[in-house]
Amino acid sequence: MPRKPNQEFRGLLKLLILNELENREATGYELIQRISNKVTKKPSPGSVYPILKEMAAAGVLNCREDGSKKLYSLSPKGKELLEKIYQTEKEAIFSKVKILKLAGVLNSEEAEYINTFISEKRMKWFRLYKLRDWIKFLDLLVKTVEIDPGFAERVIGEAIEKLKGFVESEGNSGIKTRNSGVKSKIEEVEEGD
Repeated sequence: MPRKPNQEFRGLLKLLILNELENREATGYELIQRISNKVTKKPSPGSVYPILKEMAAAGVLNCREDGSKKLYSLSPKGKELLEKIYQTEKEAIFSKVKILKLAGVLNSEEAEYINTFISEKRMKWFRLYKLRDWIKFLDLLVKTVEIDPGFAERVIGEAIEKLKGFVESEGNSGIKTRNSGVKSKIEEVEEGD
């Protein structure tokens, strides 16, 4: 029997909550704000708080009170669950790549590239997904490519030049900022591509 859209949304919301709590605790309100910056539909308190209560009762989340606020974090069981989800997702992608290679849709080089991307570069993408409005940016980029691929290429080229200029000026200024690791991160991405 197919899942109802509401069930799918609840499942996605649970995964987003786990992902948001992977590195730091948050209140329900903070989770709503952080998730709404990454998806097109802002989750309502009426959908988030029952899920938090359910996940805490299942032992997936820890909940502690800080004054009038409830702070949620991943429990050891939650961390284990999130790791299993990541591993299962990875294995499913590897299986699909293997099938596509056997069917002749992908050649060996393409299959290897996808497997390497999934194994090594995935965490870089997760860092990007933590940026506010990253999903909205990707959505607009895809729509722009559908309308005018040349314009999208120019926008991407301009963005690359701007980022390179920023990285070079940060590297040459000698000023230590919290972004001082940006240059090495961009170089890692460029070397990996």
